[in-house]
Amino acid sequence: MSKDTSVTTADRSNPRVPVVIFGIGIAVLVLYMLTFAIKLHGENDFYKEAWPAYLLLDHGHILAFLRDGPAYVGSLILRSPFALLAALFGAGVRVTYVATALPCVVAPALLAGWLAPGRRRKPGTADAGRSPRIRPLDLFMLAPPAFLCVVGGHPEDILGAVLCVAAVLLAQQGSAQAAGLMLGLALINKSWAIIAAPLVFAVMPADRRLSGFGTAVIVTAVVMVPVLAIRMTGLGGSATGLGSSTGLGSSIGNIFLVPQLLWFFGRNSWVAREGHIILVAIGWLVTAAWWWFRVRGQRVRPSPGVALIMLALVFFLRAALDPWDDLYYFAPFMLTIMAHEDAEGFPILTWAFGILLVVVVPPTGVLEGLGDNGHAAAFAVFALATIAYLARRAFFPDRPVSGRLYAAVSRSPT
Repeated sequence: MSKDTSVTTADRSNPRVPVVIFGIGIAVLVLYMLTFAIKLHGENDFYKEAWPAYLLLDHGHILAFLRDGPAYVGSLILRSPFALLAALFGAGVRVTYVATALPCVVAPALLAGWLAPGRRRKPGTADAGRSPRIRPLDLFMLAPPAFLCVVGGHPEDILGAVLCVAAVLLAQQGSAQAAGLMLGLALINKSWAIIAAPLVFAVMPADRRLSGFGTAVIVTAVVMVPVLAIRMTGLGGSATGLGSSTGLGSSIGNIFLVPQLLWFFGRNSWVAREGHIILVAIGWLVTAAWWWFRVRGQRVRPSPGVALIMLALVFFLRAALDPWDDLYYFAPFMLTIMAHEDAEGFPILTWAFGILLVVVVPPTGVLEGLGDNGHAAAFAVFALATIAYLARRAFFPDRPVSGRLYAAVSRSPT
């Protein structure tokens, strides 16, 4: 009797807890090393954009905080309790950065725990006694794009990626309101999440889309409508004298970096100037084509694996078409790829894209000697090949193909 009880207890034990603890440990270690040990973040965007806004909030200038904050002020609102808690203990900029970055870097660990197997392997089976394997998502904070999110002062990109992945998976499962909540929070966190919105509704059962859409709209509007009203009207004047220069517009300003597909159109071209609008339009059109062909046309409900590959394609398009492109812009793409990879197979996509992104994207490094045009051409070859590969797997996941490489990377559930 005692033997049966012990087996039952082991079977019911939750393997998600060690996964979450391991992921949180990795996240805290990365955050500590970059913030206190290596101190690579000393002049990052948090100092220039988020910290002045949090100072306004700490001094009670709430309207000024909402008006003069950076374009991603929604993310600052979501993380403001952590900033206020740090201020309560008299923390300076460095500790405030850690406090506000912590929920962002911990989010992938929570996602990994949610995606972990729901039960242990049963005694007596072929897999009995095998230790759970470390999966790609468990190590996401060690991926170069995630690493640079912390270095550059933009951990909110990590949080946005997790929220979008959760929204797509919840939608695929039919949890419309939960998916709408995650999407709404992602849109508040950072505006680039809008590129993933059509996919959330594309994978959602048709009879639940209205509920999911309504939830996303309400959640987003509760926070962002007042913010937009304050920023557009300049309500309360400027406590800093800066006015509302950090608006929520889509202009690319003076930033025009090499590793992006719009490089050869030129900095002053209409295509580059409206790059942020164009990348959203292309992402939406690709998603609409996928829905029309794959979901509506073939009446096939996409599996989680196919949905994640499609999300990876959308995120890659966003980064590759953005005139501001930087390595950390690929963090959402990498997180989606790592969430997709099969835990039981070698994570070839994670390694391949991790290495290729480090080689092809940074302005200095292996490709520096090619010059700007050569670097842009090399990036274009890599980007177009990646887009074609991801599109092939998203639009035609069931079509048999030849080739050892595709067979190796297709072990993940689709």
